[in-house]
Amino acid sequence: IRTIEAECIVSRRADWHDKMWAAIDAHMDAPFDYGKTDCCLFTARVVDAFCDTEHEKTLAEHYKDEATALAYIEVSGGLEAAVSTYLGQSRVGRAQRGDVVMFNGARGQTLGICVGQTIASVYSDGVVFLPRSLSICYWTV
Repeated sequence: IRTIEAECIVSRRADWHDKMWAAIDAHMDAPFDYGKTDCCLFTARVVDAFCDTEHEKTLAEHYKDEATALAYIEVSGGLEAAVSTYLGQSRVGRAQRGDVVMFNGARGQTLGICVGQTIASVYSDGVVFLPRSLSICYWTV
């Protein structure tokens, strides 16, 4: 994972796959809630778990609820631009396991983690798994 703010290369842990699933499992019943368990914070927590980064902490400094989250996304130039600030340039094509994925969800552009043929993301009742084919773009981490 390339973080622009830190200007350094951070790699996945040797046990990244287990850490990814543990972080996803920890959110299975956590409903979507801006500033607590929204798609961006969920995705940041999963990436932080397997890359030892602190994206969640940084995001938490920028917003606390729906209004401030939407304002942060708008000021950043959209969700793709906001994510690219942390993960570098997005790509179009087939995401691989562990990549951050943006797709059109129930609330518009949404983030999740590619877990193979599906994308794990947080929705109203907790984590859902959606087809990877919904992907608009992705970031390799």
